[in-house]
Amino acid sequence: MKLFLTLLALFAVSSAEPAQLTAQQELESIADFYEKVKEIYKALVAKGSDFVCSLKLQELLDILGFPDSLDGAVEMAQQWVCGSEQALASPQLYQQALGGFLDKVKEIYEKAKTYGKDLVCGSSLQELMDLFGVDDRLDSAVALVQKWICGEPEPAPEMVKRSDIDFMLEESFLDVVKRIYNQLKDKSADFVCSAKLNELLDLLGLDERLAPAVQFVQDKLCPESDVLESSSSAEALEAYAIVWSEIWEKIRAYGFDRLCTTKLQDLLDILGVPDAFDGAVEMVQKKICGVVVSKREISLSPEMRLQLSDALTETAKEYAVTLLKKYMKFIICSSRLQQLIDWLGIPDDFDGAVEMAQELICKAGFLGSEVAIRESYLQGYLDTLLKVAKQMLALGRVYVCSVDVATVLANLGLPEIMTSVVVAAQNFIC
Repeated sequence: MKLFLTLLALFAVSSAEPAQLTAQQELESIADFYEKVKEIYKALVAKGSDFVCSLKLQELLDILGFPDSLDGAVEMAQQWVCGSEQALASPQLYQQALGGFLDKVKEIYEKAKTYGKDLVCGSSLQELMDLFGVDDRLDSAVALVQKWICGEPEPAPEMVKRSDIDFMLEESFLDVVKRIYNQLKDKSADFVCSAKLNELLDLLGLDERLAPAVQFVQDKLCPESDVLESSSSAEALEAYAIVWSEIWEKIRAYGFDRLCTTKLQDLLDILGVPDAFDGAVEMVQKKICGVVVSKREISLSPEMRLQLSDALTETAKEYAVTLLKKYMKFIICSSRLQQLIDWLGIPDDFDGAVEMAQELICKAGFLGSEVAIRESYLQGYLDTLLKVAKQMLALGRVYVCSVDVATVLANLGLPEIMTSVVVAAQNFIC
């Protein structure tokens, strides 16, 4: 049975595209590569430089018992032992060695996915290496792949979600009803229950389009009264939905980029919406933008701060991977921030993300999860994110929400390094 699975997996892998790694997975793979080079370097030092430097690469691989897939790592370690300036001065050897190692990790990952989670997670490390036909020297790479697959949660059963717009409508309606209820309950019951609907609207300073909501509250406060007409919650919500739709269409026409940079009172004036509906407009602004806009400044809500911090961290990891694929660690750690920004070819506003990437590589050992996110990092990231979002909206919201990231990058003339930013903006908009 295992032989059959092996043949099946080999066929599937040979006919499939190489597995794609996330930024975090690439960082873990690069860290494993560095550990492997250090391990090989120590083994070579123990054998003596005269002996090591007199051998050709293939001879060294045979003596050490390393597979050909680690030839780049062995060559790097050999040149370090032998004092070759090429190993430090030229990034070409490093890029080739790292690239070969990452290709091997992707190959193992693809095989593991082909076998399936149950088999991979139910097998020991040695059983997996035998199953994949992987040399024991690559045990750490197989362990990584097993962790990636077995650490992934089972997909939750797909559930039918209500439209975000419907959710905002109901939430806004409840907010209006609560506000009316709190105002009326402070009045005398005799007055509230005997007053006509128009009198209550005038008293509350509400638009007549909110009459069904006021009537609904009056009915709840006066269940035993002789109010001629009563309103159910469904009827009141249906009437409110008409008003809500008008406000929603005005907001859509106004535009996402301006909505997220205009304070509430200015927004009400521009849209021509009565102050009585300020709660509805504010709710839409919060839901769409994730921010509360006041005094022309943007302050992040806790939810938006968390989302933005996650996006910034993911961007920093991608920058770290990009730098590590081109330059060795000591070069990155000894370079100034502006030099790293120039190498990446990204806007200066992203200096916070680049500084985080440098800290991730140099202080946290690639994989540290506790890299401090400063307020200036978030603000610079948000500024650029909004600029990109504005450019994307100029292409049309429906369009940018229906195409892939590569298409958006091409339309905006942005480099591939901006992929994570476009993804964040796309999530922000769509």
